Amino acid sequence: MADRRRVRLVLVLDCLLACLVAAAVAIELTGGIFTSFGGIRVSARSVDRAAFLALALAAVRWTIGARQPPFGMDPARYAALRRRLTDPGADAPGRLALLPAVRAVLGLGVAGLVLLWPQLRRMDSVPDLGDPLFSIWRIGWVFHQIQGDPRPLFDGNIFHPDPLTLTYSDAMLLTSAMAAPLLALGVHPVTVYNVLFVSGFLLSGAAAYLLVARLTGSARAGFVGALVFGFYPYRFEHYSHLELQMTVWMPLGLLAVHRFVETARWPYALLAALAVVAQLYSSMYYGVFFPIVLAALAFVLARQSGRSIPRLLGPSAVAAAIALLLALPLARPYLAARTVKGDRGHDAVRVFSATASDYLRAHERSALYGSRLLPGARSERALFPGVVPIVLTAAALVPPLGPIRLAYLAGLLVAFDGSLGFNGLLYPYLYEWVPGVSSMRVPARFSIIVGLTLAVLAGFGVRLLLRGRRGWTQDAAFALIITAAMADVWPRLVLQPVWREPPAIYGRLAEIQGAVLAEFPLNTDPAGFAENTPFMYFSLSHWKPLVNGYSGFLPPGYEAFVQRMDGFPDEPSISLLKERGVTHVSINCALYRRPCADVLRTLDGLASVRPVAEALWEGAPVRLYELR
Repeated sequence: MADRRRVRLVLVLDCLLACLVAAAVAIELTGGIFTSFGGIRVSARSVDRAAFLALALAAVRWTIGARQPPFGMDPARYAALRRRLTDPGADAPGRLALLPAVRAVLGLGVAGLVLLWPQLRRMDSVPDLGDPLFSIWRIGWVFHQIQGDPRPLFDGNIFHPDPLTLTYSDAMLLTSAMAAPLLALGVHPVTVYNVLFVSGFLLSGAAAYLLVARLTGSARAGFVGALVFGFYPYRFEHYSHLELQMTVWMPLGLLAVHRFVETARWPYALLAALAVVAQLYSSMYYGVFFPIVLAALAFVLARQSGRSIPRLLGPSAVAAAIALLLALPLARPYLAARTVKGDRGHDAVRVFSATASDYLRAHERSALYGSRLLPGARSERALFPGVVPIVLTAAALVPPLGPIRLAYLAGLLVAFDGSLGFNGLLYPYLYEWVPGVSSMRVPARFSIIVGLTLAVLAGFGVRLLLRGRRGWTQDAAFALIITAAMADVWPRLVLQPVWREPPAIYGRLAEIQGAVLAEFPLNTDPAGFAENTPFMYFSLSHWKPLVNGYSGFLPPGYEAFVQRMDGFPDEPSISLLKERGVTHVSINCALYRRPCADVLRTLDGLASVRPVAEALWEGAPVRLYELR
């Protein structure tokens, strides 16, 4: 009788555990509920409570009925169910062939020509004059350093006199080094920027082809995976952010991990580590986020493939140590600046933590979905991946699943949860324990790794849908998938040209030794600091220290400084500029939102100010003054 009661109690505990797990998943996906019933508040917003209670119940259940199978089901039935759901031989990877890879790259070029045509025919234009000009400045500063500027690399010429100003955002060193040959050849910086920008789409797609074609053994599946990742909607949501297009190293890193798990040979572990380091030097967000997903994916892959994990740990540890050593030159200045910058606060991170519903919000540049899905998208949280990747992934997850698909399903879940930031399970712990995560403001950027896992799974979906078809029926199905994939991501690109030449006054400024420049208009609204990016772009012609600046972080006291400059050009503001080490002031009337004749007239009447140079630019006067 006692045994029967124990069996019933264990069965009840199993049901309760299943309900708690379902509740945790529902809270994770929906953000939970908050309501009142009969004056009693009812809330379920935190997964932690459900998870903690589930762990407690699991401990009780284990104590009472450790030998009793879940839900009283016979172990043999569980084994049969597992055999139906999984098949260790279902995902055997294939080989890469040269000719299909060449065709895939050419096909990606055609797709890029079609989807990015507005950009390709206007390589002198950008979507806005904020972050693109900031990225042009970063590329130019690194190239200027390569040419021999004696100032330290990370002491950018903005926010004078603060040091380490390049660390206030992503230094983008590898991407900038890629631009150096074009700049050395005299190609215009805006054109160089756009060449790099477009290459982010195409190179990422090509790398995804190598990965997906290798894993699926199908060139056609690889090409669709390349389209999905190379032109993932997230890229158009971040069409102003060059560093967020630089994702080529992630598929290559995954390719090396697969070879390492297959062979346990240390060169593949080293190649994976080098890919992670290259990703860090190209985009710091991805360099921090990607290893987290990579570790989870590699662990599941090794377990499901039956590989000896202890045998893999030694080479992995050596490769990780080498990666950390190579990352040190980049990490050191950022660690030095951390005493000034600190960590990203919880409130700031929470703003950029996605919710599950954000994956049903399309970005405004989507021609097909921009106004047809859930409204109210917040900045960086329009994360809809498109219909085609979802449908193809659903097809790929039809059992039985092999180890590769299970591993990428695990990677998809980890990346999805990571994008939820403080609304998810893992991120609060990553924020506390993983170096670098607490410096990141936008957990939603995990979603590009969601896109990469979807691209791989979509490739398996294509393989499944094309299997058994022959001749024209397979060709027609493949063409239909490609057409749907391209329509799915069709962008609406609105661009504006960037000035080809800066105002002529900077030619005179470049000749002045020891000059420190403050440029006006100096916007006193913190939300308007991006209006400093034209001055940063102009500094490519002189590289003098600037009081102005724009970045992902503002130095301490900068907001207070610009607020005190509100009365410029009165004597207190002139004195404050001198205290900051400023020797010269420029007035660009074309950038003023109001007439600047009064500003020029006041400066001309001050005995402490002397005009140095004057020019017309964009039909308005530009003047350079020296502070006596």
